[in-house]
Parts: sequence; C-alpha cells; structure tokens
Amino acid sequence: MNRRLTSHLLRRLLRGRRLLGMIALASVPGLVAWVSMAGQSATEATVIFQEVLSTVPAATLSIAILFLGTAVLRDERDGGTLPFLYITPVGRMAFAGSAWLAAAGASILVAVAGWLVAFLAAGLTLGDWGLAVPALSAYVAAALAYSAVFVPLGYLFARSLIPGLAYVFVWEGILATVVSGLSASSIWRIALSIYADLTELSGAAGEMLGSVRPGVGGGVVTVLILIAAGVAVLSWAMKARDAV
Repeated sequence: MNRRLTSHLLRRLLRGRRLLGMIALASVPGLVAWVSMAGQSATEATVIFQEVLSTVPAATLSIAILFLGTAVLRDERDGGTLPFLYITPVGRMAFAGSAWLAAAGASILVAVAGWLVAFLAAGLTLGDWGLAVPALSAYVAAALAYSAVFVPLGYLFARSLIPGLAYVFVWEGILATVVSGLSASSIWRIALSIYADLTELSGAAGEMLGSVRPGVGGGVVTVLILIAAGVAVLSWAMKARDAV
C-alpha cells in the first residue's frame, strides 16, 4: 500500500456533503432505536435495541458504505484524474490495497459516527452505557468487509450502484433471509456473528443470523478473506485493463 495514494483517495472521499449524508444514513438505526425504546421497560428496551441494531444497519450502513466504496476510484475516473494516478510508481497490488484502505478508512469513520448515536440512545434512555459497545464490532467489521467488495465493484462497473443495491436488497435482504443456506454469503450476517458472540442476542436479533454461527474468530477470519479477495480482484481488473 502507498501512504500518499491512500491519503489522496481518502481526502477525496471525505468531502463535506457526501460525508455528512453518509453519517446521517448510518445514524438511522440509532435514531430508530432511540425512538422505539421510549416509554418501554428496561428489559423490553434492551430487546428492541438489539433487534434494531441487528436488522436496520443491513439496509442503511451497507448503503452508506456502498456509496463510499464505489466512489473511491469512480471520482478519479469522472474527474479525469485516474490516468495520472496510474503513472505513479505503485504496483497493482499496492494500488488496489491503497484504494481499499481509503474506502475502509472513510467507511469506519461513518460507521463509528453512526454507532455513537446508538451508544447515546442506550446510555441516555436506559442509563446502560455498555449495551451498545458489543455492536461496535459489527459496525467496524461491516465497514471493512463491505468496502472490500464495493471498491472493485465501482472499478469494474460504470453503474456500480445497481449491482451493489441488488446485492444489499435482493441477495442479503431477501434471498439470504428466505434461503437459510445463503446466510453465509451475507456480509452483514458475517459482521453480526461477531456481535452475537460478544453478547446474547434474542428474538429477531438472533434470528437475523440465519445459519451463520456466532463467533469472533470465524467472523474475523471471513472478513480478512473478503479483504484479501477484494484487493486481489481489483488488482486483477487493473491488469486486465492494463491500467497499472
């Protein structure tokens, strides 16, 4: 990975309006949990909190990361600056790794900002400042894994948002929910398996996992595999197009 290239791409991603919009989108689960817990008993509010943070981010945090991940190289292409980046003395693998790292950095920033809203919701509503802490693992794991998939997607497809949205809403939202055997192909459920191993999830929160078993070790290994695969695919795509 190249530090200067990573810094350049990261700065491009962290521009004002887009960053604020993605943080707002990632904050939706925390806000929903905050409103839903109002007036509930501590036990009921805890269940509601876990159910919201196990389900809603699959449709909000994932979309925020989709916009960031697909934009990391698309912005350069649309701005006409991508060819100039190609002539830098950086190998394909290092270039691909830098692109993923920039997207992952921006995604983690957005994910943590969104999680902080949930953290405040649990702390101010229930007085339980530790309730949201395990969920941070799912947010960060999702940021790392989704970006590993969406960065090469943004490079390979001109209209990358379409297949990205299809994956989030059709594959993860419908098929992986209806067909239990497809749960393991859901990035959000992989991230959720880490969360589920750090705390006991009940009701809809536990059911969201499908056939995926809770486990920090298994979840972390799968995320690392996705990162390696995503960087490798992007590197291959650059070679196929003789870009770097």
